[in-house]
Amino acid sequence: MMLKRGAVLIAMALLIITAPAQSAHAVDIHEGAGTTGAAFLKIEGGTRPAGLGGAFTGLANDINTIFWNPAGLTAVHDRELTAMQHFSFAEINNQTIGYAQRLEQFVWGASFLGSFTEIERRQGPTENPDSTVTVGGFATGLSLAYPLSTALSVGGTAKVISEQLDIQNAYGVAADVGVILHLLENHLGIGVAVQNAGVLGGDVNLPMAVRAGLAYRTWKEPAAESEEPISAQEVWALVADAHLPLLDANPSFHLGIERWFYDSVAARVGYRIGMNENPSDGLSLGLGVRRSGEDMLANIDFQFDYAFVPDVYLGNAHRVSFITRF
Repeated sequence: MMLKRGAVLIAMALLIITAPAQSAHAVDIHEGAGTTGAAFLKIEGGTRPAGLGGAFTGLANDINTIFWNPAGLTAVHDRELTAMQHFSFAEINNQTIGYAQRLEQFVWGASFLGSFTEIERRQGPTENPDSTVTVGGFATGLSLAYPLSTALSVGGTAKVISEQLDIQNAYGVAADVGVILHLLENHLGIGVAVQNAGVLGGDVNLPMAVRAGLAYRTWKEPAAESEEPISAQEVWALVADAHLPLLDANPSFHLGIERWFYDSVAARVGYRIGMNENPSDGLSLGLGVRRSGEDMLANIDFQFDYAFVPDVYLGNAHRVSFITRF
């Protein structure tokens, strides 16, 4: 009954949040097609969110949220560090690094998101290239989150962006802002974030988007003597996101389910529904393993995540990452 009630609440809230934005966005959706720079910013950061089909804005309860909804950083209890490697098509590799630390009520964080590949230069149809050059881009950010109350948190990220395209480089600045609200005794999370509000090279728009999401969670009560946060005791999480690009693409919708077994192993499944003319729907699968350290590492928690995102057109993508809590 709890999961059924949560699913109904998620569906209703997504309609309320996204309907006005969709109707206003639909008029101009094709006018700005192809006009944004730093396309690598569209790559979603983190492995756990990828396994959930790209639905994380309302869940936002670990360091991965620094790439999704900075308000969720208030879920960090002490310090968290993550790094991800994304093996994608055409030998394009993407990496993310994130760190967050609590300072009394505030939580601050730093992040890196990059995408790079090598291209070959030829002046003729030779077997070997004349030379190679690395192209791509990256964004580094500083984040700050603060709880306005026990139920409501806000956060923001300021980013510096660099894009290298062979002999031409471009630089820009951007910002993310977000809020997250917890209801129903913290079982229901509602998150909204504006991403990539800024410019590149002084006059090129970035892929700005609004992301809205919900998450309904169940958990078992921790033992009375346990000092673990409730977030570490989650059993089920049902999540949904709506991603609404504001300049050059159509909206997409994301659904995911996560199940933790014995507080140590997680299974995840997600699905993306794109509203583009090109096929963009897709399934994703994910696994997670976590445990606490022993002996000298007794105060450190480790989590390893893997996500598999198949695509019949672009090929299979694999993500691997770790999270360390200390």
